[in-house]
Amino acid sequence: MFVNSSDPPAPAPQDDSLSAGSPSATLQAENVQLQDGNLTWTYVNDDSSGQATIDQVLFTIHATRSATQADKYIICCLREDAADNPDNPDNPAQPTSLLLLTTHAIPDELLSAPLLSHPPPHLQKTPHNEVDVVVSTKSGVGRARPFWQDVVRPLLQVILQPGHTATGQQPWNTIITQDAQSVRRYARSLHPSGPSKTIILIGGDGGVVDLLNGRESNTDEEAARAANLPLLALLPLGTANALFHSLHKPVGSRSPGPTPLVLALRTLFTGTPARLPLFKASFTPGSHIVSHASTADDGSNPETCLGPRKDTAVSHLYGAVVASYALHASIIRESDTPEYRVHGSKRFGMAAQQLLRESHPYRASVEVMTSSGPEYRRVGRDTHGYVLVSMVSNLERTFTISPGTRPLDGKLHLVQFGPVGEKKTVEAMMGAYDGGKHTLLEWEDGEKVRYEEVKRVRVVTQEEDGRWRKFCVDGTIVHVERGGGMVVEAVEDAAFRVLVDERVLLHG
Repeated sequence: MFVNSSDPPAPAPQDDSLSAGSPSATLQAENVQLQDGNLTWTYVNDDSSGQATIDQVLFTIHATRSATQADKYIICCLREDAADNPDNPDNPAQPTSLLLLTTHAIPDELLSAPLLSHPPPHLQKTPHNEVDVVVSTKSGVGRARPFWQDVVRPLLQVILQPGHTATGQQPWNTIITQDAQSVRRYARSLHPSGPSKTIILIGGDGGVVDLLNGRESNTDEEAARAANLPLLALLPLGTANALFHSLHKPVGSRSPGPTPLVLALRTLFTGTPARLPLFKASFTPGSHIVSHASTADDGSNPETCLGPRKDTAVSHLYGAVVASYALHASIIRESDTPEYRVHGSKRFGMAAQQLLRESHPYRASVEVMTSSGPEYRRVGRDTHGYVLVSMVSNLERTFTISPGTRPLDGKLHLVQFGPVGEKKTVEAMMGAYDGGKHTLLEWEDGEKVRYEEVKRVRVVTQEEDGRWRKFCVDGTIVHVERGGGMVVEAVEDAAFRVLVDERVLLHG
């Protein structure tokens, strides 16, 4: 997925082919009340009534423009069909819908909830700030573009352009991805010397890693200019959305509660910038990035393989989620085919079933360096079943891989266990779905799940078959040569800031 200077320029901003008319029409409401967690109202000039749960309310806009006018409020709600819920993203039959209610009085509870009287600074276009919307059309099961058109853009219009007309200029740029390289090409257009950028990324973790590694540099000079670093706003329309769920875990774990998309939209308009922690994964010479292809490489199954692409030699990658070897990397790699991807997040389980039946023992040395000393310490034996270095708590909303990780803490944790077979591996995975209890597992034969905070991890593979010499960095797959490997360590360099719910910062 790496590109060189001969690639085409970054995709130009687009209006994504829809008419640039006024925002979605608001509905006139009165008698707005909140009781038992439900918001109810009646429609003006109509005997009908409506209802939404408080968890569907995004925020309220105080839209009064003059002291001589009566108060006017716009209550913004997001409705999601059960089939379209981000917790069940595999059936996008019904789109999400945005509900905008205009009223002259609201319950006191909404006055203490997020109440916008002015557009947030990070969303305003000024000589010192620009807003880019990156719509990753192939993320997840392809819901990013409809979500942009039906929900995000109307919200931006009603907040940023209350008097918008068809001939008005939109105060944001829209980048609709055209191919797998679009985000990386766009990332190369980001220059530290330019104005501040707010990047609304409608997609998944793959878009984040493309932004991180598509930039021309990641230097100490940029770290010193942290206040001018691009600001990411994550709208989770990918498959797993690990970074988003981990950053929002302190405010998104209540069930029932707001959906991830509700949380994301609240954060977009009311969030606080924070530095995004990064790690660096360095690879041995001869390593290259691989992606789905129709021909086999190094003995892989021709029907499900990932083949090497041109100009993809890689010495290192930056990441914000995980770096892995063994089972996790194999699952990501072998599920990344057109046949699997149509199944959304279920593709991981489908690929895992086949790999668990094989229960391949991955031959490699795994060494860690901790805060207790500057020397490497060997972990496990010469074969492994699972090796993962995480900078986040969750790989999915309900899959807690590193329960000791806190949002934005910048710490790395290692999760490792040997080739324990299908039954015990499934037990470990179920523990991760049970709040991270896999980290406490010890079996009668002496095998256990190793879980610890680390400064650096070095993995050197001893595999002959290229199928088992794959590493994963935030969903990007790297093939190494025989005897090759990866070193993972946290870095101090800053590349991006990220919007988070301010309560996340209070939780520490």
